[in-house]
Amino acid sequence: MVRLTPTRLLCAVVLAATILLVSYVSSLLFGERGYDLVLDRPPPARSRPSEHELSFGEECSPFSSGVMDDTTIVLKLGAAEVASQLPAYIRRLGRCQFDLLIFSDREDDYDGHKIYDALANLRPEYRYQNDDFDIYDKIHKNEIGSEKTADGWRLDKYKFLPMMELTAHMRPESNWFIFVELDTYVNWDNMYRFLSQFNPKTPYYFGSPVWPKKKPVFAHGGSGFVLSRGALNKMVARGRMFAENQNFPGTHLFGKNVAKECCGDEVLARVLKECGVPIRGYWPMFNGEKPITARFDFERWCEAIITLHHVQDAEFDAMKQWETTRRNPSKPLTFEELFGYIESKLKDQVDDWTNMSEDLTLKIPNPAAMTFDTCFDACLKDRKCMQYEHFGDTCRLGYSIRQGHGQGPEGDRRWVSGWVLERIKEFQSTHGPCAGAHFVHANP
Repeated sequence: MVRLTPTRLLCAVVLAATILLVSYVSSLLFGERGYDLVLDRPPPARSRPSEHELSFGEECSPFSSGVMDDTTIVLKLGAAEVASQLPAYIRRLGRCQFDLLIFSDREDDYDGHKIYDALANLRPEYRYQNDDFDIYDKIHKNEIGSEKTADGWRLDKYKFLPMMELTAHMRPESNWFIFVELDTYVNWDNMYRFLSQFNPKTPYYFGSPVWPKKKPVFAHGGSGFVLSRGALNKMVARGRMFAENQNFPGTHLFGKNVAKECCGDEVLARVLKECGVPIRGYWPMFNGEKPITARFDFERWCEAIITLHHVQDAEFDAMKQWETTRRNPSKPLTFEELFGYIESKLKDQVDDWTNMSEDLTLKIPNPAAMTFDTCFDACLKDRKCMQYEHFGDTCRLGYSIRQGHGQGPEGDRRWVSGWVLERIKEFQSTHGPCAGAHFVHANP
C-alpha cells in the first residue's frame, strides 16, 4: 500500500490544479465560442422606452418605429466621393428617416444633407510641413477629380479623432453612435437586437477586431463600429487635456503623431484604450467581407450578421432585392440564410473564376497541381476540403465555402474553380437548420 505522505498529497493537489488550469485555458483558446440564442424579438431594451411597437423585417425598421431615435449614424467619406458615390447611398436610404451625420474633408451639402469638414478646426501645427495635407489644399482649391486617390487615403486617417469630438458636440442627446463608410452594409434589425442588450451610459466600443502585432487591437473602420455615449464622454473628457478651447471641438489629435501611424481606426483604438475603453470584438457579426467573398463554415453559419463591407452599389441593390424574398424576414439574418444568396452559383466546375480557395497551396512538382482534375482529386482526399481552384502550376484547396469572383486569364494561366457539392450538402445538414441566431460573446 502506498503511504500518502504530506509531500505526496501536496504534489497530487498541485497536479490536479494544473490539469484543471490547462483544461480551462484550452477551453478558452480552442473551445466553442459562447453566444446568446436569439429567435426573433430581443428582451426589452435597457435604455429605450418599451411602448414602441416594432415589426422586424419591414422597410425602415427599426427606425420607423422610433426605437432607435437615440442613435446617430456617422458616415465618413472623401470629398471626391460626394459626387461619385454619395447620391447612390442617399438613394438607398429611400423613405427611411434616421439621424445621419456626414463627415468629409471639405464642407459641402447634397440633397438637403449637410456635409461637415472633419479637419476644418485642426490647429495649423498639424498641417505645417506635413505632406499628407497637400491633397487637402488641392481639395479646397477644387483641383481634384471624382475618384479617391492614394493621397486621399493618407488624409483619411486624420479625420477619426476630430470626428469623435465633433460628433459628441453636435449630438449631445444621442446615446449610440454607429460609424460606417459608403460600402458598409448594415442589417439594422440585428443592430437594434444587439445594442438593446447594453446600457449606453457604460463606455462601449464594438466592432470587428484587427490584431496587429505589438499594438492594441482595434475595430476595423470599414466593417462599421459602434461607440456608446459613455465612451464618447470619456474621449471628450480626455480631449480637454489637449484643447485650447473646450467649447471648440476637433482642434487637436489627442497628442498623437498621426503622420507616423498607419490608419485612423488604429489610432482611435489607442486613444480609447488610454481612456479606459478597450474594444469588445464581435466578429463575425461585424464582418469585413461581402456575400461573394465571405467564408461560410462552422464559425460563420448560425451567427447573426450585423455588418458587411466592400459592398458596391450594384451589390447593395441585389442584396435589397434578395432581402424581399426572405421567407421569414422578421427573424435575425444569419450566415446560414445568406448562404442561400450564393448557393445557386456553386458548381462542379466554373471557368475563368476564382473561388478564393486559400487554405492549402500545392505547386508543381506536386502531382495535384498538374491539372484541374488532379486538383479535384487532391481535394477529395482531404476531408476538410470544400472547394478548390487551379491555375497555371498551382492548385489551391479551401476549407470554407466561398463564391469568389470572375478572374480572366493572365498570359497562359487560366483560373478554373470547383466545389464539392456533396460535402457542402452534408455540412448544411450537420450544422442546420439553425434553431436561432447566435449573437456571439465578445472576443476580446
